Amino acid sequence: MLVITFISASGGVGKTMPAINTAAHLAIDGHKVLFIDFDPSATATRILLGRSIEDYNLQTLMKNMIRQRKGKKMDQINIDNYIKIHRIPKTPSHEIRVLPGGNIYEISTDIKNLPEWGRLLRDIVDLIMNTYNYEPTIVIDSPNWVYEFFEMTMYLGGYYIAVTRPGGHEISKFTEFLRSISNIISGSANTKPEEIITYVVNQYRSNMKPREITEKWGEIKAAIGKGLPNIMPLVNEDAIDCYYGKEKTPFVGFKMRDELSIDNYMANGPLLIREGRRKDCDERYMPIKQFNAYYSTLKNFLKISVTTE
Repeated sequence: MLVITFISASGGVGKTMPAINTAAHLAIDGHKVLFIDFDPSATATRILLGRSIEDYNLQTLMKNMIRQRKGKKMDQINIDNYIKIHRIPKTPSHEIRVLPGGNIYEISTDIKNLPEWGRLLRDIVDLIMNTYNYEPTIVIDSPNWVYEFFEMTMYLGGYYIAVTRPGGHEISKFTEFLRSISNIISGSANTKPEEIITYVVNQYRSNMKPREITEKWGEIKAAIGKGLPNIMPLVNEDAIDCYYGKEKTPFVGFKMRDELSIDNYMANGPLLIREGRRKDCDERYMPIKQFNAYYSTLKNFLKISVTTE
């Protein structure tokens, strides 16, 4: 089972965009993808399914799992009711299974009163795998660090893709966040943090010039690297191209553009299926170039390629 969890130190850093696009491209590459919307905003659910899901969602599934753990009489959980299908736009037949998000705050007391409540999300994943008799590639859109149930993501193992904005205060907070996650992994897992944690910078301002972006990246790299020298970013400093303007640079993160929005994903499909992976510096193709550099680097980090699970 491959688990990829998108995490952040703060809200509003735009991690849902890379989470959805990554899930879609993995599905196109042959993975059987299960997308779990664990963010309380449930933005990914509204994008992928076109609406909020009020009845069969992560909150109601957790509520029933808690009742079951406590030995209360209830009907057997039918996982088919909870798993929805997202048809990937502009593709002939590719799809993603989705476990919709819900307001878990409403059952926070029930969760906290449960012994080993941190394993609840892991138990749900195990139930899904046992029901469908396969090991999916799981992509999780996680809540930010301060969310009271963020701890559940740490019981799933797998890989963590941390997303941050480029601002100075944000980077300081982000570095502390990465340090805390690294310490948890070091103390509880038989692996090194740098083997399962990476990060990407999102939302460079749309009016920044290529040289300004690479200079800002140099500052970010120095700040994070000073405290966490072994955590490697999702950049490609060898693949020089027109990612951010006419001037060719390395890929060092995502610049804010409408084409990189999740609404644009629904209208035009995943980035890499769109026409125009050209070598020139036409700005229409820059978002595609950015995502291609990110996705190639991510697959190298995950040590995966095309699969036929």
